[in-house]
Amino acid sequence: MSTAASKLRTFVANNEIPVGYHTPSFPSLYWPISNESYSLAFLYNIEDIWKFTMYWCLILNGAFYGTSGLVATISHWKNPHAILIVGLYLLYAGIQGVVIGIIAGLLLGAIYRAGLFTMSTWIPLCCAVAQILFDVVMSYSHVGSLL
Repeated sequence: MSTAASKLRTFVANNEIPVGYHTPSFPSLYWPISNESYSLAFLYNIEDIWKFTMYWCLILNGAFYGTSGLVATISHWKNPHAILIVGLYLLYAGIQGVVIGIIAGLLLGAIYRAGLFTMSTWIPLCCAVAQILFDVVMSYSHVGSLL
């Protein structure tokens, strides 16, 4: 098979899992355009898709809410229970990361399975980034109503 045909095959509908396929290790990110030095990594199973999505949601939620919790703790440093703020933010980040990651991962997996497409390992990361950006946008309406 020529290289042009193999590159085209990755973007065309495919309902077959390749023989010898194994799930790529997390995160398995690669530069997908014209890069010969990295091997392509795709997700075929819904189970793998929701795991990757949940992992990325947990990582990005932890970073986002952990940073927000640190800022809140520093601004309330005179309060003796201020350190609990970080813990509560991280607890919320974990719960939200798991719930959103599982729901979004299952939806992504079902959509890609229905369309008979293979999923790049970048898609779960993009889904988690979109979820964090949604949280940022929604936080402005709450802050505006408090002022």
